[in-house]
Amino acid sequence: MTLLRNPKCYTDVCIDGKWYHYDHCGTQVYMLKGGAEAFFELESEPVTENELIEQIKQFG
Repeated sequence: MTLLRNPKCYTDVCIDGKWYHYDHCGTQVYMLKGGAEAFFELESEPVTENELIEQIKQFG
């Protein structure tokens, strides 16, 4: 699925039981967990949901 190029949009994805939140038009993603937020910097702005997932998987 193509991600909308709208900063008001976001995508939440679950990978291996962990939820991640991505605000469109950026390169930061953070893990949704109770307490402190864990931020990650993506290599580039993803264009599709699959590209977003592949970049997140690189964090292990």
